[in-house]
Amino acid sequence: MKVSVQNITIGKNPRRYFDPSDMENLEQSIRSNGLIQPVVLRENGDGTYLLVAGERRLRAYKAIHGDEAEIPATFPEDGNADVRVLSLVENIQHANMSPTEEASSAYELVLKLNGDMDEACRLLGWKPYLMKQRLALKSCHPDVATALDERKILLGHAELLVTLSQDRQTKALKSVLAHKISVADLKKQLNGFAQELATAIFDKSDCMNCQYNSDCQSSLFAETVDSGRCTGVSCFADKTTEELQKRANELQATGKYPVVKLVSADNEGTYLPVDEETVGAEQFVACQACAHFGAGVSESPAALGDITGSLCFDLACNNTKTAAFAKQQSAPARTAPASATQPLQTSTAGPANPVGQTTTKPAATANAAPKTEITPSGAMLTYRRNAWNIAAKRFLVDSDHTISIGVITTTLATRNTSNAKIKEAAEAVFGKQPSIDDAWKLADPAAAGNKKHGQLHQALAYAIVLALDPGEFSSLMAALDVKIANYWKINAEFLTLLTKNDLELLVQEINLPATPKMFAGKKAEAISEILAAEGKGFDFNGVVPKVMKI
Repeated sequence: MKVSVQNITIGKNPRRYFDPSDMENLEQSIRSNGLIQPVVLRENGDGTYLLVAGERRLRAYKAIHGDEAEIPATFPEDGNADVRVLSLVENIQHANMSPTEEASSAYELVLKLNGDMDEACRLLGWKPYLMKQRLALKSCHPDVATALDERKILLGHAELLVTLSQDRQTKALKSVLAHKISVADLKKQLNGFAQELATAIFDKSDCMNCQYNSDCQSSLFAETVDSGRCTGVSCFADKTTEELQKRANELQATGKYPVVKLVSADNEGTYLPVDEETVGAEQFVACQACAHFGAGVSESPAALGDITGSLCFDLACNNTKTAAFAKQQSAPARTAPASATQPLQTSTAGPANPVGQTTTKPAATANAAPKTEITPSGAMLTYRRNAWNIAAKRFLVDSDHTISIGVITTTLATRNTSNAKIKEAAEAVFGKQPSIDDAWKLADPAAAGNKKHGQLHQALAYAIVLALDPGEFSSLMAALDVKIANYWKINAEFLTLLTKNDLELLVQEINLPATPKMFAGKKAEAISEILAAEGKGFDFNGVVPKVMKI
């Protein structure tokens, strides 16, 4: 049957590009051999016909015979068949379409079949893997699809480009077209910037079936980058940033560090390490209570995600404290007076001694003068400051809140509040960061009847006290007449920080009678003997060794 070409309407064609050379060859074939395969039509019911398949043939036929010609046509045997399905199947099977045109048509066909990929494969005569390959090309940027349609790039180019994000596809395509980059060279270039999944610091569960995972790509395309790589560079970067921030937030939530920042080579000049070796053990205790004490989560590739603690983000203060400690360390050591060179002698106790008989230590050698007082170690200095911090806290809590007001006023007047964790102290009282209005309502003298009125002063004062330098802290404790003996006494933790020789000096200093076996064995046995003395007539209450004084 022949139908006038004027009565044929063209529906949606999956083919987007008609190659001029192919069309010229088709026209030449029709001139020489006639139209071998008729177009496929369907009646519209009004004397016109809908083109189901054969737009290339219709175009070529009209170019040869004009718009008034009649063209051979056939009609589907199943009049109720879905015209769009027939059109898609016919075009994919016979129209020499580009892979991206096939991808769009296959996708539409699967949708028409309500997602039944098996039925789509049956109608097309495709293997399932080919269907997956073509559907994967649906992620091509329109510019990439057009370039493949117009035969400006090869399928290998498209398979590599589709593994990139949409914005990167267009950038890479421009480079491919401008420099005529081969498939092999494009693969090398993409390998260069693709991220190795093994280096990821984030949870890779979502990556296992991701389109940017090269291992997933290798099951779809002939051309892919090396195994174990992510071509979704932006996604990889976003996930990395999210993980870094997560680690920083978790570290901040511990409350150990007032400041937690992401650190890299770009901002490494904004912080310095701080520890006992740089500022001294006692100062380091104060540093840990400072509002500028913190930690960093590394953004640098070589140490990505690594956490570095004990950082100071107040460079001016750090330089001052470091210089002060260095000066202290370089000062000449004091020599022991002549009267202190005699070896420790313990007297023999009489029957009235409730603890027992003492032992006599051998004389020191002529070349080594024995220690006459305990030299505090770094650990002891840390312990001592922490013990005094506790004493200061209990003193402030036990005292009228006006004492805390005095502390605040004094430290403000001497500019010793800049490093205090004021924000944390206020949040502890209010349960949030208070506004000016909130703070005044509680600080107002008229609110003196409110329990939190005094607590606010005490919390702020304690936050300031914690961050004071050793010298200022000592001066303030003396001014407040804080007695460490009221809040602390000799205990096992304290004794453990001393050497065995220090324990002997301690026993002498506090006039504790030594038992025959007190220093006959190991240090642990000596500690047990010292602690046991309290239950045998010796009272540790009120006894403060020199090493615990500031």
